[in-house]
Amino acid sequence: MSTSKSPLYEWQIMDRIKETPDTYTYVFSPLSTSNRFTFNVGEFVTIRAFLKRPTSSGGMEEGAVERAYSIASSPTRDNIELTIKDEKPYGYINPGIGKADGFAAYFFEELRIGDKVLVKPGTAKDHFLSKIASGVEKDIAYWSGSNGAESARSLLQYMEDRKDLELRLVLFYSNPRLYSPDDNVTINVIYYNWLLEEADRLDNFKIVFTFTKDKDTTIHSDHPRISYRKGRFFIAEDGTKERTLQKFHGKVESAFNPICGSSGFINGIVRLKT
Repeated sequence: MSTSKSPLYEWQIMDRIKETPDTYTYVFSPLSTSNRFTFNVGEFVTIRAFLKRPTSSGGMEEGAVERAYSIASSPTRDNIELTIKDEKPYGYINPGIGKADGFAAYFFEELRIGDKVLVKPGTAKDHFLSKIASGVEKDIAYWSGSNGAESARSLLQYMEDRKDLELRLVLFYSNPRLYSPDDNVTINVIYYNWLLEEADRLDNFKIVFTFTKDKDTTIHSDHPRISYRKGRFFIAEDGTKERTLQKFHGKVESAFNPICGSSGFINGIVRLKT
């Protein structure tokens, strides 16, 4: 029985934007119309790049390395954006295999604007935002951990371009701290300033920031669509259950609740009775 392989497309790096000290958004352009494919909000791609990585013997090994990333831009736009967060330090050697198994640190170091990568589209059609992409769900309460906002960014760009006022998004965005613990000045929240601007531009978007380790945060906003919290979702400052969805979204019964983040973040969210 023959099996068909997913096609590979060639993209070129057009720009690199620093989001936080360890995270960059890369802007890609398909090299030609034949290297362009359609996608929906919530989908991902696997990128393949040739990287040199160290081995335990002290040498360097070059080969093709693949990683999957959620698409961070809207399907309505010409360029495609992927936000890449460093997952392992440069030079880290996995003791089990005797060589480096990280991706981001070497991608950051070795690839430049103008370089090319190979891209393989994701094949899952029933992904976690597929009901939004198909128009079935439009009243959205999106729960995101610090590394789960890429698809929300794609959705926000889509909302901005389509101007569909029936789409309503409340983004519950959880991060450890607003500022980097190294200097207490550098913003350590991916897309932070851009999200503030989107909340100001879009009447149908509201952002709720929460900081799980930033116990001394005093930041607040008078903007009707920007909120700040401390601690974890569902827990008020006095330790009681807050019923976060009801408080910040309001329509508990009708809200569509996609969740994206680490396993710890996802497993820590529970549905409370209203």
